[in-house]
Amino acid sequence: MSASHVAKALIPQIVLLAYFQIVEWVPLFPWNDLAGGNPQGGLDIAVGAVQTALIAGTASGNRQALHVAQAFYGTWLALQVVNWWVPYFFGAGDAAMESYARQFGRTHKFLPPIADHPVPDSNHVVLHALLVWTLVELAP
Repeated sequence: MSASHVAKALIPQIVLLAYFQIVEWVPLFPWNDLAGGNPQGGLDIAVGAVQTALIAGTASGNRQALHVAQAFYGTWLALQVVNWWVPYFFGAGDAAMESYARQFGRTHKFLPPIADHPVPDSNHVVLHALLVWTLVELAP
């Protein structure tokens, strides 16, 4: 793997790691709503640890690390699509709507509402864009 590809693959991963950890731990209302704390703190620490390992693997130029990184970030993006974009375009059940309202009802949004569907907040739209950028730069 060339040094320029390594550098291009490292930058979005580092930005994504920093962004994710900041928005999960630092109250930036209305960008995020941490008034009730971080209910998924353990998961956020684990994700940060995996990201750090993937960054180290990418920095080493190890092709297997690049494949693992692609799988990890691809899975993360797929989960985000299922949890945010499918409900936005196709709607969500009552329990999901209550959960969205409780967790993200006060956060900033710029996308237009579609009927009574949950609208992805700006924080998550940026996270999704960073995941896409990361995957693009990891591609061979």
